[in-house]
Amino acid sequence: MIFSGLWRGKTLFGAALCATLLGAGASRAADITYAVDQTIGLGSVIGSITTDGKTGILGTGDIVGWNLQLNGNGASSHLMTSDSHVAVAGTDLTATPTNLDFNFSGSDNGYLLFQAVLFSGQDYYCNATSSSTCFQGKSVVPQAFSDPSAQNVPAAGNQVIGTVVPEPAAWATMLLGLAAIGGALRARKLRIA
Repeated sequence: MIFSGLWRGKTLFGAALCATLLGAGASRAADITYAVDQTIGLGSVIGSITTDGKTGILGTGDIVGWNLQLNGNGASSHLMTSDSHVAVAGTDLTATPTNLDFNFSGSDNGYLLFQAVLFSGQDYYCNATSSSTCFQGKSVVPQAFSDPSAQNVPAAGNQVIGTVVPEPAAWATMLLGLAAIGGALRARKLRIA
């Protein structure tokens, strides 16, 4: 009842509500960037992975960008879209509007691999269901897989490997819409008083 009364004749309120709702959906219209912050043994992978916005099972072509800092035991390296490669096999990598997940219990020898030179055994981050391409589980290898800096931990089940990063434009639009709604409500209270 309150909203219907405010909606009628309150174009500022209606416009603000529309801006807020449009801003909330704007981050899903195109690419989706997921923040990665994984601890792997004594190492970590920190950065971002960007997909083409598809949800469900992802393949190599659905990953459009990445910026990953690989940290091992006493060594580190950096993988970016411009200087490295990505490979996805199997059906174990899935995306939702909020999470990037990997099913470590998959049965199709699936993997997600970011590497400077594919299949070289050096400078990589890998999630794998088996030891066919890289070690099963989560691996961070800032130098070589045989180097003491390499870290690998077993993993099972479906795990979140990244969470969505809202686009700044979407946040700005939503905040402006909420501010306009607050202003309209305040103006209405003053007129009533």
